Amino acid sequence: MYWGTDDTMSQNKRITHIDTLRGIAVLLMVMVHAAATWNPFETVQPTLIAYVVSGLGGLAAPMFVTLFGWGIVRSQMNLKPRVFQASFLFTAQVLVNLTSPHLFNPFTPGILSLMGLLTLILPFFAPKFKASNIQLLLVTTVSFFTLQILFPELQGMGEWSDRVSDDSIFIIISNVLLTGTYPLFPWILFALLGSTISFQNHDPEQTLPQTKLTYSALGVGLLFCLATFLYSQYNNDLWAHPTADAYLTFFPANSAFIVAATTGVLLIWTFIQRYELPFLSSTGQISLTIYLVHFIPLSLMNDFETIHQWGLETSAVAVFLYTLAWMPVSTLWLKHWPHVNFETILKRIRKSL
Repeated sequence: MYWGTDDTMSQNKRITHIDTLRGIAVLLMVMVHAAATWNPFETVQPTLIAYVVSGLGGLAAPMFVTLFGWGIVRSQMNLKPRVFQASFLFTAQVLVNLTSPHLFNPFTPGILSLMGLLTLILPFFAPKFKASNIQLLLVTTVSFFTLQILFPELQGMGEWSDRVSDDSIFIIISNVLLTGTYPLFPWILFALLGSTISFQNHDPEQTLPQTKLTYSALGVGLLFCLATFLYSQYNNDLWAHPTADAYLTFFPANSAFIVAATTGVLLIWTFIQRYELPFLSSTGQISLTIYLVHFIPLSLMNDFETIHQWGLETSAVAVFLYTLAWMPVSTLWLKHWPHVNFETILKRIRKSL
């Protein structure tokens, strides 16, 4: 996810399917946060609704970071605008935390701080992946998986409270790099995936090359997901869950989740590149604004499921309605206030640097 100008496009021309992908990513992120806010249960619920929310919601952050990696290496920003954008994202992370005290502590590192860090360091790694293409990405991924298997404690073994802790500068740095909700290790893999996609094809209308390698990766990934799902059902185990003991875990992001999420990202990207779904593009054009603003209503309504004694079905309906509401909101926003958004602010300030 790259916010602001799309510097690699011709003047003022947007790539419809990239905007659509941004829109899907931010809507899935809204759904995840709404589901976390209006969860009426304290225990794990292995229901179809729970799997749908976990499965689709689990693709939100991978899609965000992959798109960010795709865009940041094409932006060709020099150091000064990069430092500004990184500072903006770090500051925005703190503001998001302050508007969502039911989810985060004030200085909890999150996806925005991850993107701020990637803004600073990714341009130094990207040329290596341009030269080696897929091979270097595969070697890096296998290396990360090996580290996860050999040193499972590397990403932290604590509860959610540990991953959002900001009790000391050491804990904050540890959570930024390794043990937090979206640490640099292993989430940089998704940014490197986006960078690799960006370097594979410079045709703006065909950002993800439709090659045998792409379809082979999708086939292997889908078989892996199906095999692990069937195996989990056979053993009566959880297949996927954000924090519980499951085959695919989000916090921390284990190897199985990374494989499944990469498959999901490539599958959605391939589909949207072909069919575009332009009705979602307006949501993608102000994805940063939606991401920052959507926490405010959730914070104001964070205890609705308790006050109104919602069950699973009521909570699910509320989550999906709240998520879908941002589609017409974004359309109306761009129609009536096209320049009143954080994307425009970033664009104008970066141009002045």
